[in-house]
Amino acid sequence: MFNRDSILKSLNAENYYIDKHSLDLFLADWKIESIYEDESGLEFYDDLALCKIKKGISLKAQGYSDEQIVTKLKRIEPKVDKSSDEVATPVVVAEHADEQKVEVTDLTPVADKSFTLDVSSQTLQMLAEAVAKKISDDIKNSDMALKLIEAGGYKRDNEIMAKQIKELLEHNQELSSRIELLESQHTKNFWGKFWGKK
Repeated sequence: MFNRDSILKSLNAENYYIDKHSLDLFLADWKIESIYEDESGLEFYDDLALCKIKKGISLKAQGYSDEQIVTKLKRIEPKVDKSSDEVATPVVVAEHADEQKVEVTDLTPVADKSFTLDVSSQTLQMLAEAVAKKISDDIKNSDMALKLIEAGGYKRDNEIMAKQIKELLEHNQELSSRIELLESQHTKNFWGKFWGKK
C-alpha cells in the first residue's frame, strides 16, 4: 500500500517528476480512489492506483484530455498472480475487449493452493459495470428482447381487435333488429296490398 508521499517517491524514482499538488489534482480529476483511510485522514492506495497514475501521466503528456484519460484508466484491471497468491501488477485491457479471448481455467484456483484478492471500491465498481454491460449486451443481442417486444405488440393488437369485434357485434345486433322490424312492416304492407287492404 502507498500513501501520497510514497507514491511521489516512487514516481520520482521512475522519472515521473510531479509535485504533491499535481498528484492531488490527478487523483481527483482521474477519479482514482484510495483503498483505505486511517483515523487521522491519511489515505492509502494500492498497486492498481499507482499504475493508473503512471498511465494517466503518460497519457496527459501525449495531450489526452482528462475525460479521455478517465475512460482509458477504467480499462486497467488488476491481474492475479497465482504463484505468489496475491494481486500482482495491473494489466491494461485491450481497446477492443470483444476480440480478446479469456480462458476461465486461468482464474480457477489449484486445489492445494488458495489465493487472496485485495478488493477496492474501484474494483467492485469496475466489476459491477462489466457485469451490467455483459447483461445488457446479452439482452440486446438475444431473441428474448424481440420476443418480448412482439408479445407486447400482439397483446395490444389483440385488445384493439377485441374492441372492434365487440363494436361489430353490437352493430350487427342493431342491424338484425332493424331488419326484423322492416320485414314485419314490409310483410304487413305486402299482404295488405295483396288482399286489397290498406
